[in-house]
Amino acid sequence: MRIAWFTPFATRSAIGEFGRHVTAALAAHADVDIWTADQAPLHQSDLRIIHFNGAEDLDGARADYDALVYNMGNYLAFHGEIHAVSQRHPGIVILHDRVLHHMFSVMWQSAPESVDVTYVSRMATYYGAAGETVARESVTGVNQPVWERDDEVVKYPLDEEALQHALGAVTHAQDHARYLRDRWFGPVRALALPVYRDVLATAAQKRFQDERRADGRIQLTSIGHVIPNKNVGSVIEMLAADAELATMVHYTIVGSLDAGSVYVEQLERLLRAAPELSVDILGWRETDELDQLMAATDVFVNLRQPVMESGSASLARELAFGRAVLCFDQGYFSELPPDAVARVPSGDFDAAAAALRRLVLDADHRREIGANALRLAGDLGEDHYAQALIEFIDEVQRATPALMLLDRVACELGKMRADPSLTVFDTIASDFGRILTP
Repeated sequence: MRIAWFTPFATRSAIGEFGRHVTAALAAHADVDIWTADQAPLHQSDLRIIHFNGAEDLDGARADYDALVYNMGNYLAFHGEIHAVSQRHPGIVILHDRVLHHMFSVMWQSAPESVDVTYVSRMATYYGAAGETVARESVTGVNQPVWERDDEVVKYPLDEEALQHALGAVTHAQDHARYLRDRWFGPVRALALPVYRDVLATAAQKRFQDERRADGRIQLTSIGHVIPNKNVGSVIEMLAADAELATMVHYTIVGSLDAGSVYVEQLERLLRAAPELSVDILGWRETDELDQLMAATDVFVNLRQPVMESGSASLARELAFGRAVLCFDQGYFSELPPDAVARVPSGDFDAAAAALRRLVLDADHRREIGANALRLAGDLGEDHYAQALIEFIDEVQRATPALMLLDRVACELGKMRADPSLTVFDTIASDFGRILTP
């Protein structure tokens, strides 16, 4: 089997790091070429890396491949060209994010004359009258744009748009897969985001080093892009509200910082108002420094609310270090074994504060959770992911003829501007549902 793997591959891309590990494991089962539109510096790989500039670049090589795999995230600069190729040459789409609204809204608004025709109509198609109203109010300025409101944008994820013409979809959470199955006829598979073997090896080596803080404080750490849904500001407020706890911990926030970010400015104001806290905001760090910090961590704080990703690369890395992770009971986090994380009801910051206090005060409790996390990490390797993906490719190939026929029927009905309320749509859905259901 020959696979073309389309991905961002710049060194700062977590999806690129995912691709480096998974394609290396896939190479045991197939010949894999990595296709990327990114410029150097790129992740290192022993596989062939092909640079492409546009959707047409695959035309001459399409017949060389048995399967095309497209890695889709919510950042236009990394995924816009990949999406364009997927529309020209259908394949399997790996949805790394649950919410792709930001990418598609930016894409469509880059051509102002098409905003109403494309964005508003797509929102109406996928989400009915409510979606159309939200979209129109967003582009006309009647209301704050929905893409600036996390709690609202999750209701209109636009991940359906990434599955236009797709032959299969992979998610990193079971509930995300269920959502897609309710809205799309193609094969869908949920695969847990892998914990990489080299991260496990690094973590094991560093666990034997003395990483305790000289001041004796418990080290709390949050990693990942510093944006509102990570809720690190709420953690700062928890510490500021608990004087005893504040004296016992040091909190480090490490991840990319957007220049001029209003949210980062809000965090800095919180810290100026609470000088008694021991908190660092470090920004992005190279892997070696990040690993050193993670090895020195006692508790990871990963309070995503709302969850916009399909899985969590930061969580996968945290599990490898065998430390307790504090998280909400939402998205992929809700699918983990209950003893492998410290999980509290989604959005309940009072419960999160209480759980954090217990983790800080009870060393045995946090170590037990960390040990369970490490055992789970050992079961989530990239070899397992690669084997499951190969099996899914086989399922997709069996379903492809029927799915491509359905796609052509849908395109013709669209050209005819057929009324979706016509009974013919129910007949088509019923017939193809029987054909495509395993």
